[in-house]
Amino acid sequence: MLRGIYNTGRIAALVVLGSSFLLAQDKGLGFEFKLRASSSTTTQDNLNASAFGLGFNMRYAFGESALNAELGYFYKPGRQFRAPYDTPATGKTIDPNYSVDSRKNSLNEVNVRLSYEKVLDKSWSAQFGLQIGQAKFRHEYIGDLGDTGWATYEDTYNGTPTKAALSLSPFVGFAYHINQDSAFEFNVVAQSYNAISFHHTPGAAQTNASSSYVSGAYVGDRLEENKRTSLHYEIGYVFRF
Repeated sequence: MLRGIYNTGRIAALVVLGSSFLLAQDKGLGFEFKLRASSSTTTQDNLNASAFGLGFNMRYAFGESALNAELGYFYKPGRQFRAPYDTPATGKTIDPNYSVDSRKNSLNEVNVRLSYEKVLDKSWSAQFGLQIGQAKFRHEYIGDLGDTGWATYEDTYNGTPTKAALSLSPFVGFAYHINQDSAFEFNVVAQSYNAISFHHTPGAAQTNASSSYVSGAYVGDRLEENKRTSLHYEIGYVFRF
């Protein structure tokens, strides 16, 4: 019985020593690989709530702090959707039974995360920083619009324009250090991007003017651009080596 108590005590001591060692890692330079999944609070621009990412991090530890510089990738898909029709040209009508406008959006970004990390206790640390990248919004659409029986017009168009813009996205979070080689991260990220949406006036006159964002351009065709910021709740798994 005494032997069992002794062995149990040894195991408990090793667990305590191991936990206290988690954040007392080798000082200096270290490297990490991170896999992430996140969910946004809204589904703006017909993007999914879910998003995915990965990163390769360079970590410099000193005292009870660390500085991080990470090269990463972020991807947020979207689902196919039917877009509402704009107001037809003067004297024209649109018949939904003879019209369709189908679209799909997505967002991706290559970025750099710079952050400061501070030890809180044996297993937890807090971090905050800034994600800097080029957020690229992709807008796919195809349309075939007309009045009843396509009596006076049938407009057809398609395009896949993109909008790339500088993205500055602050984040804050915590890390739970499982052992010396792995950890969980929990972050809140204010993801910023520029969204675009194609607008077409049903029944408008066709034009020969060239366009970089539409095949078969019509008078009044345009891209609407909006700046967005979307909160993402993120969980990640960290591999250290």
